[in-house]
Amino acid sequence: MPALPELLARRAGIALEFVHDAAFLFEREVLASAPTLNKRILIPCCNSSSPPGLVEAATRDPWQKSGKYALGWVYFSIILLILTSILRWYNYWNDKIRVAVHKDSVEQAMKTASPDTDYELSALETDKSTKMFFPREGPLPSSAEPAKEEASFANSRILNSVVAISRRMFYYPIPAMNVRKGWQPIVFPSIGTIAVVTAALAFVILYSFVPQPLFYQGIEFGSPPLAIRAGMLAVAMIPWIVGLSMKANFISIMTGIGHERLNVLHRWLAYMCLLLSLIHTVPFYVTPIWDQGGLTVFKSYFQNHHFYIYGTGLAALVPIIVLCLHSLPPLRRKFHELFVTVHVPISIVLLSMLFWHCHNYLTSWSYLWATVAIWLVSYIIRVFYLNWTNPFRMSFLIGEEAAVTLLPENALKITVPTQMKWKPGQYVYLRMPGISMFENHPFTIASLCSDDFPSAYGEKYRDMVLVFRPFGGFTKRVLESALDHGPWHTYRAFLDGPYGGMRRSMESFDHVVMIAGGSGVTALVSQLLDLIKRMRDGKAVTKTVQVVWAFKRPETMEWFKEELRICREFAPPDTVTCHFYITAAKRLTRGGAVVSAQTPTRPVSMVFHDKVNNVFQNIASNRYSTSSAQRNSLLIRTEANGDPEREKELRQENEDRIQPLPEAHMKPVRSTSRSHLSPSPDRRSSDQTQSRSRSPDNRVSQETPHLPPHPTLHEKRRSRTLSLDITSAHEVRSTQMQQAATDQQAYDFGFPSTPTEFQKNLMRFAFMPAAATKAHKTGWTTEWGRPDIAYMLKQMSEEWTGKRTCVFVCGPPGMRVDVSRTVAGLQGKVWTEKGREEIFLHAENYAL
Repeated sequence: MPALPELLARRAGIALEFVHDAAFLFEREVLASAPTLNKRILIPCCNSSSPPGLVEAATRDPWQKSGKYALGWVYFSIILLILTSILRWYNYWNDKIRVAVHKDSVEQAMKTASPDTDYELSALETDKSTKMFFPREGPLPSSAEPAKEEASFANSRILNSVVAISRRMFYYPIPAMNVRKGWQPIVFPSIGTIAVVTAALAFVILYSFVPQPLFYQGIEFGSPPLAIRAGMLAVAMIPWIVGLSMKANFISIMTGIGHERLNVLHRWLAYMCLLLSLIHTVPFYVTPIWDQGGLTVFKSYFQNHHFYIYGTGLAALVPIIVLCLHSLPPLRRKFHELFVTVHVPISIVLLSMLFWHCHNYLTSWSYLWATVAIWLVSYIIRVFYLNWTNPFRMSFLIGEEAAVTLLPENALKITVPTQMKWKPGQYVYLRMPGISMFENHPFTIASLCSDDFPSAYGEKYRDMVLVFRPFGGFTKRVLESALDHGPWHTYRAFLDGPYGGMRRSMESFDHVVMIAGGSGVTALVSQLLDLIKRMRDGKAVTKTVQVVWAFKRPETMEWFKEELRICREFAPPDTVTCHFYITAAKRLTRGGAVVSAQTPTRPVSMVFHDKVNNVFQNIASNRYSTSSAQRNSLLIRTEANGDPEREKELRQENEDRIQPLPEAHMKPVRSTSRSHLSPSPDRRSSDQTQSRSRSPDNRVSQETPHLPPHPTLHEKRRSRTLSLDITSAHEVRSTQMQQAATDQQAYDFGFPSTPTEFQKNLMRFAFMPAAATKAHKTGWTTEWGRPDIAYMLKQMSEEWTGKRTCVFVCGPPGMRVDVSRTVAGLQGKVWTEKGREEIFLHAENYAL
């Protein structure tokens, strides 16, 4: 009998629990009918019997209003984007106005200036003056006339001082840290990047932890508020992370900052997203879902769905951890090809898992769909950057033809005649199926896209020249393939670009200083040629250009011998000064075995890539055959008019199809229009003796002596063996060296022979005044040793008389650090010297 009361009490408790659960489910169904209630983990509230914890969850930072945290990050990012865009467009239009004012003043001077025939005494020094004393029209120029100043907001000294102070802080670099000899130094990002990342990190951390409460009284009252805030901030970052990673993105279009510079923000935002994801995860382990009856409550909201405790969260957390870990610099450098291959697929997996995990709670899917839209639009825009996607070009789906030339100091030059347009200082991604099917690597364009530099490949073509030194991976395989196939082998080149370039107009600065180290000169050459062209045309404000190039051995000068000749011969007088520094004392002796294409140890992968390249070459040959009217058999038969000998001659001429130009950029070609930069006299005389042949598009082009005769290069390559006689090769090489020595005597850059230590000391100290006198007269000097960048820039700044100065540097990290530190120190001249507006720095990473 004593057990009867206990049994009744137990049954009464079960009944009360059943009634409570029924009431709870009824209340949930009623509230679920409200339009503001979403399918989510939300505990219904409130009535007179609601526990205090539930009331707190519904009144203090309620779950349904947590979408504001994601909007907070969006507002922060948009404000930063707008400020950067305003600064970009302000500088853009300011530079345009300054150049336009200068052009207008030049045109006005030409209208009032007198021709040479108006001088009464042409033998006097007055005929060399730019001040014309006898104008045909208008009043006589007066020396008391004030110089015309451009009306610009940039003339504000207060604004210029503020900009100079900010540049002094942001230009100053953080030196690399050498942990151990033989290890890669730890390179820190710029102070500007650190400032932006620190501001973003402070914003998200404060926005997550400052609002209260961080936790509810129990998990049964809802998810922890700290976890929801961090999760919404992490989801809101995803569109910006993807946007910053794309080559063609809206951020670059608005700010003018290339994606290669935005990539550092892409990485740091990803690290912050991982941090927020961990902050989102930890509270669910601090207050486990199975405590205090939370599991029962949560399951009631997933009756029609599969419910995995923490399963979807872990599925989204693992991919982002993998992405962040393998993007760390040491791992990325060591496994670069693996990183490039798996990065995008893992990112797609992450986005898919986020869709599953977020389950359309609050506004989470809005940001994920925005990410998908940004991704797709960026890829669609990128299609227009590819040279093989235009169906109206010969390169459609097969790429351009490219030739590889070996340069001194083991450098390589790839010449790609293309219809693509580019600006000075930009770069392209190059993929060559004949070398590697899927590898895509960036290279700076070292040539100028201008009518003054036409291509013999065709009227609408321009020679894109890429110069680089092979170190390993793709570049090393290019060198091995070039040695294996010989000089007449051509490849198909698939280009993606151009990207990057300067955000400012170099021609709007009064003084320009260009500093390069080693192969970093590739980013400098096209800028220099373009600036000289604009100075000759009166379209540049620039008064002086000072070039400093440091390289190991004099043979490196051969890379851009023709471009430097143009600079020396065609630049306006007393405007361009070049200083060359040779950092190594000994010349390298050439050696090494010559590899034959029929070597038995030839890798199988090289044979495979050769066959792939042959497929594209055959398609290109057939396309040219079917596209040119001259190759139509019926037209050939009609033109022969029944004469078999004439028809045979025409068909032989028809076989001359693709003519690649291994050194086309070195060969001057006369165009129909008057060129500003004409070839040298000795080259002009040699051009007149050259024969003429038909180009692939039935245009007349000049035939170069270094190209093979008929039949075509492609057909000749297929029909001949690629073995090489070592003895003949050495004889040919010795003849080329003698010819190069003769050419160097014809045009001397002033390089002495390899000196001894005593001779170097004499050059540096004993003959310093004589060297200075020669530099003042010719503007071209050569010195052995490393340049003292800080000292040189300070000495140059004493001669700057204009308002604006641009310093352009591309070289190793040590050189960039020295230049950045010196330019940061020179910012004091802006607020101390009257008339000085700005000293701008543009640093390029020559690893691109």
